[in-house]
Amino acid sequence: MIRPLVAMTAIVCGLGHLAEAQVKLEYKVAEGMIERQKLSAKVHQVMTINGMDVETDVDQGAVTVSSNGKRKPDGTLPIEITLESFRIKMTLPGGMEINLDSADKDLKVDLPQLAFIGDLLKAMRGASYTVVLDAKDHVKFVEGTEKNLTKAADLPKQAAEALKARFNADRIKREYEQVYGNLPDVLVREGEPWERTETNDIGGGQTLTFKRQYEYKGTVKKGDKTLDKIAVKAIEVSYKQDSNVESPAKVTKSDLKIQSSEGAILFDREAGAVVERQDKTRMKGGMSLNAGGMDLDVKLDLTLDSSLTVEKAAR
Repeated sequence: MIRPLVAMTAIVCGLGHLAEAQVKLEYKVAEGMIERQKLSAKVHQVMTINGMDVETDVDQGAVTVSSNGKRKPDGTLPIEITLESFRIKMTLPGGMEINLDSADKDLKVDLPQLAFIGDLLKAMRGASYTVVLDAKDHVKFVEGTEKNLTKAADLPKQAAEALKARFNADRIKREYEQVYGNLPDVLVREGEPWERTETNDIGGGQTLTFKRQYEYKGTVKKGDKTLDKIAVKAIEVSYKQDSNVESPAKVTKSDLKIQSSEGAILFDREAGAVVERQDKTRMKGGMSLNAGGMDLDVKLDLTLDSSLTVEKAAR
């Protein structure tokens, strides 16, 4: 009779250990909270056309501030989001370069074919809108984008279209829900992965859709905080271009594949918020273009490298 009792005790202890190892990862929304999000993103692109490499580098950063209001009797909570600052540096084929900072009074681009970028950034400087969450913290609606769109009437066509796309309420809602929809719906333990399909709008009617794998890696110490670490990597990618968008070249076929991908999220479980996120993904593949009625086969080597840090402060 002793051996079965010992065995049963071991099983019960083992189950207890597994239960303790499970954690619930979920975002939390606190009234009156202010978040300052600092985003840095680098793009390295090499497009090979007829054996010739065309190289482009983009290094950009932005600081946005999210200010949570008070929960209303109907359960809704407004979050005002403001673009506090930005910078962008582009190195283009032929030695052309653009270097702009929102702190500059004159955001002028001397290259005629890219002058619209300066006009667009000038119109975006200080822009804000409000995301309204429902009682379950899902996006109910987005308001306040109209004041940003009134500037479109005074912009060149290309800048106006880009401004309208950036402050499209449906797009803002979709992006917000995607960012805050990447955590698992169930309890997880270390080593357990889950997947999400996420679409990145890269401008000009172009999107990259990734299948990403997330995996809980346990806890790490950062300063005086114990944070949850989540590994993230892209495992599939697809490219799409809106056929209705005006462009000198239309992509008719794409077979991009992930070459390498690594990233990590540091998550504050107590606060229910991301503290840091790092992502770096390289993808390669062939594309078929139609430019001026001419069909071209090109090769694309694209690396996206981004980082995000979030600082919290009460009002």
